[in-house]
Amino acid sequence: MRIIFHFGPPKTGTSAIQKWLSSNTKWLVSQGVHYPQHSLDQNGVSSGNLRSVFSGDKGEFEFSPNLYQREIEKAQQNNCHTLLFSSEFFFRNIELISQNVPAAEFVGYIRFGLETLQSSYNQAVKRHGRTALFAPASHTQSTLTTLSSKIDVVGEGRFILRPYHKSLFVKGSLVPDFLEAIGVDASEVDTSVGRVNPSYSIEAIEVKRWFNQLPSASLQTRLDLALQGYGSGEAFSLLNDKEFETAKKRYMVQLNSFIDKHKIHRGKEFLTFCKTLANHPYKAQELSNAQFETVLKTIVADKKLTYTALYTAYRLAQKQQDNLTNPERIASLNKVVPGWIKLVAKCKAALASKSSGDSI
Repeated sequence: MRIIFHFGPPKTGTSAIQKWLSSNTKWLVSQGVHYPQHSLDQNGVSSGNLRSVFSGDKGEFEFSPNLYQREIEKAQQNNCHTLLFSSEFFFRNIELISQNVPAAEFVGYIRFGLETLQSSYNQAVKRHGRTALFAPASHTQSTLTTLSSKIDVVGEGRFILRPYHKSLFVKGSLVPDFLEAIGVDASEVDTSVGRVNPSYSIEAIEVKRWFNQLPSASLQTRLDLALQGYGSGEAFSLLNDKEFETAKKRYMVQLNSFIDKHKIHRGKEFLTFCKTLANHPYKAQELSNAQFETVLKTIVADKKLTYTALYTAYRLAQKQQDNLTNPERIASLNKVVPGWIKLVAKCKAALASKSSGDSI
């Protein structure tokens, strides 16, 4: 049986691939491929098949021979010739997986570091509480450095590497390209996925950066969902043209070295496309208080966030105001929230206080 581990890496469309695979498990079985089912969050994002082969919690994960064998048996029961796993978690555990599964093949995508740089910052603001401005410390893609060392340890022949570039995808789309990489004919199946985990507009980045200062996980989740659709959707850059060209030259040196050393499908064509990559219109990370208020009013009007959630954020911000950057936005929050919301909240608080007093 063929055993494949898709390891990402991060920022190479893993969520889109996993969303399609998890939605088409029956079709995959008909093609002889067993893909373990897993859940997706509201953004269509998940940890993939992490728990199909690893056990443990809170970062202390261990490869589980029992879990792995269970999936082998399911694949055999379905008369499948291929067992496919997908998770970005696998990237940092390639050596461990290779030791436990000597026949494992590893499939991954290579994305140009200059594109990953800005995409990773966007994601850090969206999901990881980043409050600092975009300020890259270097122009070295750690993913390539790490992957190169892993290939040296595990062996070149066990890797299938593809370029992450729309012009080089089969049918100009990621999913059919991935399916071709693992040897599955997708000519007769719908491979569309829709938008998964879309990037923020510049306005959304600046609003979320400010709210990331507030300690509320539930608020951050709701705000993330609300901001994903805000803005025109036009591509932009956080690098001016001079910075962009300087960074591109440095990333090109690293990518060229990687492709010279390792086999990548259509690698030379990928290099050509990266060389001709042009900058998008530069956007400074600036947002006036009036623009801040406009964004909040819009996402509430679109019913993507409630006034109650904003009032909760306002109360949190009041408590944190001595530690906040741009504390004047507390007043903007207060301005956006209608008076009746504040009155209802105060009445509820008074009733709760009275009820607590009566029970003593």
